[in-house]
Amino acid sequence: MASRIIPVDTFDLVIFGGTGDLARRKILPGLFRRFCASQIPTESRIVGVARTHLEKKDYQLLARDSITEFSENRVINTEYLAKFLEMLDYIKVDARGEDGWEELGELVRKDVVNAYYLSVGPDLFGEIASRLNKWNIATPESRVVIEKPFGHDLSSAKKLNKTLSQYFSENQIYRIDHYLGKETVQNLMAVRFGNLLFEPLWNSQYIDHIQISVAETVGVGGRGAYYDKSGAMRDMVQNHLMQLLCLIAMEPPSQFNPNSVRDEKLKVIRALADVEPHHIVRGQYDLTKTEQSYRQDAENSHSFTESYVAIKTEVNNWRWAGVPFYLRTGKKLKLRSSEIAIVFKELPHSIFEKAEGEK
Repeated sequence: MASRIIPVDTFDLVIFGGTGDLARRKILPGLFRRFCASQIPTESRIVGVARTHLEKKDYQLLARDSITEFSENRVINTEYLAKFLEMLDYIKVDARGEDGWEELGELVRKDVVNAYYLSVGPDLFGEIASRLNKWNIATPESRVVIEKPFGHDLSSAKKLNKTLSQYFSENQIYRIDHYLGKETVQNLMAVRFGNLLFEPLWNSQYIDHIQISVAETVGVGGRGAYYDKSGAMRDMVQNHLMQLLCLIAMEPPSQFNPNSVRDEKLKVIRALADVEPHHIVRGQYDLTKTEQSYRQDAENSHSFTESYVAIKTEVNNWRWAGVPFYLRTGKKLKLRSSEIAIVFKELPHSIFEKAEGEK
């Protein structure tokens, strides 16, 4: 599926948590990629916000190093990179206090689109939203972007939505799962609903089971404090892997628009079977000769938070009844990979010899 370049108006983007892991690994490299695709006007500005004191030039160097290390393109266009870095600014702001908010309000332009990317923990969403309102920084046209986790359970998610709705209307709030931006994930819809090759076979009559795996070679790194409260289940399964499961299992939407796609995803989620305890495996990466253990990375010697989880579940509807879905994800694994394996049923009789070790 080819990318479609949509014209974008000049904007000011403020990234709260602008020095954090998500900003360095995903947001800044992603913005640079859009800049190289001529989708960010040069008059736009990107403002990093965090509690660390940095000069503007220091933040530009941090962004340069992040883009160089984490960009999908191994060869960086240095001319484009220099122009992109000129768009960056930085302000130290206390999300829980009053320091820095006045300066931020003076920097953000009211005559252009402004957006606020909350790349911080959900406990700060309400604090930031209230101060954007208190200091008259946000406008009725502003947009606020929040990343997972949207709370840690149903109750906290509802509370979070209620808090945000005090300061922003629903059409101003963008809940983002950056995993869905991956090209292969976006192509799933085209593979399933853009041709007739797979649709006749996409059911329990022909499919034996489905595996959805996301393996990482890195540990929790500097995210230990956050990760130890979430674990692999909340960090990966209930958002990224569940979205992949929905895209694989959903019925064709009546139209290709957000509401229609959402409705079909909800049907899948409502049809999910309860997960039995014996269908779950949890684990932590351990100490090796060259690598720290999870407990060392998390700085919690008594932690039982999982860095690996595997789950067996089913979708109880006519299309998928009896087909197991295996979800697995973990950190510090041997290989870095993201894959969906559709395993079809065996033939009643195969004329070919099985390979050694094959069941």
